[in-house]
Amino acid sequence: MSWRIVVIESRAKLTYKNGYLIVRSDEVHMIHLSEINTILISSTAVAITSYLVNELLSRKIKIVFCDEKRNPVGEVMSYYGCHNSSKRVRQQINWDYDYAKEVWTAIIKEKIKNQAKLLENYDEDGSKKLYKYVDRSDYLIRLIEKGMQLKYILMICLA
Repeated sequence: MSWRIVVIESRAKLTYKNGYLIVRSDEVHMIHLSEINTILISSTAVAITSYLVNELLSRKIKIVFCDEKRNPVGEVMSYYGCHNSSKRVRQQINWDYDYAKEVWTAIIKEKIKNQAKLLENYDEDGSKKLYKYVDRSDYLIRLIEKGMQLKYILMICLA
């Protein structure tokens, strides 16, 4: 059972050997892949082999990459998390534009609601501003159509 989150915070080379993640930095560390749930790479000075990436994905181990400020910027996950995931991907590719826009609007609304709930603990005014934008779906659709990322949509809503 995988339970470990491996965090790489400094310069390192990540490779695979005999079922183990090999982390080569000042020291060499070996972690069996069966113990790993997620790898968080929070340094831009990390090299990772494609063979290791392939092994991680085949074992459904998520890889999260961070930028120079250590903020998550992307993740790599296996397509085949369950028995029908490739069917779902094909279905989503074939959605018509209006339906896809509807789904993305609902997703963005939920994400903004979650951000507002979190802000309630720290900044009541900020959460109120976010809740206002949840009801303005026409505005959200325009932002989504422009291809804006969620962090920029949230910044606009809080401004």
